[in-house]
Amino acid sequence: MRAFIFAICTLFAGFTQASFYAEGELMSSFQLQDQFENEVTVSSATEVLLFSRNMKGGDIIKEALEQLKADDQQGLNSLVYVSDISGMPSLIARFVAIPKMKKLPFSMGLDREGDVTNMLPGEEDKATLIRLDKLKIIDVVFIESSEALLMELK
Repeated sequence: MRAFIFAICTLFAGFTQASFYAEGELMSSFQLQDQFENEVTVSSATEVLLFSRNMKGGDIIKEALEQLKADDQQGLNSLVYVSDISGMPSLIARFVAIPKMKKLPFSMGLDREGDVTNMLPGEEDKATLIRLDKLKIIDVVFIESSEALLMELK
């Protein structure tokens, strides 16, 4: 009887664990609004997807993209930055965070509910770089610093 209960619990535990996109999988295209309420699209033309699920990951990406913009790098057309801000209180997002984001020299898709980006891989206090080929995930890298992200983007 104990073995049966253990088997059932193990089966249901597998269903409750979060599942993320992995290398080799084909992800779905999606659209979000950016900080200016313009549409940001991850499509088959997207080659690099930057993703942050927390403030530290966002700071890493922000520093790297500001540096790339300052260096006037070409080739950023196939790069999309998306951030899950669903954990942020809506009043803070609306009156503090999004006005600050509007001062940034780049666009970032904002997932306000967390539903669109829930399948994207992420690690605590890291930025995620996902290399794509027609929405097929070629590589996933978790990055701890803006310098490391700059090296990956060059």
